[in-house]
Amino acid sequence: MSEPSTPTSPSAPQAEITQLCSRHFTSIPLSLSRFQRRWFLTFPRTYGLPDPDSQRIVCALNSPDYSASDEHARNHFWLNPSCRSQRWNPSDSTTKYSAVSPIHLLLDSSYPVARLTGRIRSEPSNDPHDEGKQIACYEVEVVMLDDGLLRQCYYCLTWEASGKANSRFSPSGNDIYWCSSCEAAGWVNSTIRKLRLQDILPWSNVDENAKDNLYSPTRLMTTA
Repeated sequence: MSEPSTPTSPSAPQAEITQLCSRHFTSIPLSLSRFQRRWFLTFPRTYGLPDPDSQRIVCALNSPDYSASDEHARNHFWLNPSCRSQRWNPSDSTTKYSAVSPIHLLLDSSYPVARLTGRIRSEPSNDPHDEGKQIACYEVEVVMLDDGLLRQCYYCLTWEASGKANSRFSPSGNDIYWCSSCEAAGWVNSTIRKLRLQDILPWSNVDENAKDNLYSPTRLMTTA
């Protein structure tokens, strides 16, 4: 009599998108996204937008720091208060309950996602009204796992729509991901589609609404 076969163990489910909920943003869920050394606050859901990929980036959080090691930069960044956010001063009680300050959203999330390291440095302001003057920036350590970051498809610029495990995108490079449609189409077809969608080819004539682009900050809609 043959021995019973050992049942195949199911594959481990993918991690869900980590959502930040803070009273400073009326508890509307947000998420974190990263492309290499640049970090963003993003919307993990479409919230009924007619074009769900057009505006998913709330704001950029930092200017890339290329002086740090790759390992350190994976979960640390210098929060630049001039990146589409209100100035933050830890000794100023008037900004304690700011509704638009990313540092408060990060530190006050009901699910711990980040903390201050205690280090401060100066960086040029990104606010054109500051005319390049130096401002104080605070180093932030991201304590959530990479799997919890919201991902965008590098090729068609589609975003993961929700926190469901079966909607997660697959890695396609260093902090680059692709959706199931582009993965099925293959690298060549997806690259051609990327060039057309992002109006890079001279004959591109795709009638689509502009989309937030995590991989090309100069083409962001919400931070322009």
